[in-house]
Amino acid sequence: MLKQAPPGPPMAKSGRAGTPTDLTAAQSVDTAIVAILTERQTELVATLRATLDRPAPDEVHALRVALRRLRAALALCGRWVGADVFKALRSDAHDLAAALGRARDWDVLVTETLPRHADELAGVANLSALIEEANAARNEGYRQMLARLDGPLPQKLLLGLALLLAQPPWRAGGAPAPKRLADKLKPRAARELSRAQRRQKRHGKRITELSDEERHRVRIDAKRLGYTIDFLGPVWPKRRKRHAYRAHVKSLQTALGALNDLRTTRRLLDQIAAETPSPAVHQAVGAVLGWSARDKREQLEALGELWRRFRSTKPFW
Repeated sequence: MLKQAPPGPPMAKSGRAGTPTDLTAAQSVDTAIVAILTERQTELVATLRATLDRPAPDEVHALRVALRRLRAALALCGRWVGADVFKALRSDAHDLAAALGRARDWDVLVTETLPRHADELAGVANLSALIEEANAARNEGYRQMLARLDGPLPQKLLLGLALLLAQPPWRAGGAPAPKRLADKLKPRAARELSRAQRRQKRHGKRITELSDEERHRVRIDAKRLGYTIDFLGPVWPKRRKRHAYRAHVKSLQTALGALNDLRTTRRLLDQIAAETPSPAVHQAVGAVLGWSARDKREQLEALGELWRRFRSTKPFW
């Protein structure tokens, strides 16, 4: 088994994983690309090592977040550079994240959703048989995840990222960066933030009336907007305005995430019900799904207010 991530080139010093990149308005686009991707490399190495050392819910979640951030950073930098190597790395990061997805979905069900419902439904339904089935599925998810982490994909991704940073393709042969990448960062950063904000607002119209699939797309937009703020926001030195705007995006993202968890809960419970003939399991599934329907109504009401606050918040850029 892969015991630790292979070493890459020297990495920039960083605080805790996921902290915003320390960019300035005076930087060029070229140097910003290197700074953003180096920060993501640091986070990926740290979270991969932690997951291999201790494959537990918090570590798996942190690694998935690191991979999402990396994919967002590669998409951003790829638009600026236009090199195909970014697409290949994004594909590898996507495949590795997918390998963690099954385990993470069952983690949420087993460690968060079912324990909460067990308390709420005490005296109404016994969830012990359902929890046992969910734990078995979770164990299988972890087995598949660890098998994938033991394969070549993590090393391929890390080495590809290290090579990109050591030999940037837009500086081939030691040539200086193209003019479009030598420009100051701030105008490009403002365009990227506005682009992400427009996408969020366009897809989120009538947010409480959207289908689950449409709201899932809005959730992805919220993540992308949040990551773009994390990457590029420090270009604007007024932290109070930036943090206030980021907080609205985070609240929206959290609410959409909770609704998506309900969607995932139904999918996983439907899977258990289809594979298990036990009447006790079917009764528990019905009780949890009924309670989840009530939760969804309450969460949609709260989401509408969060969306109005987000739309009325003035951008900091």
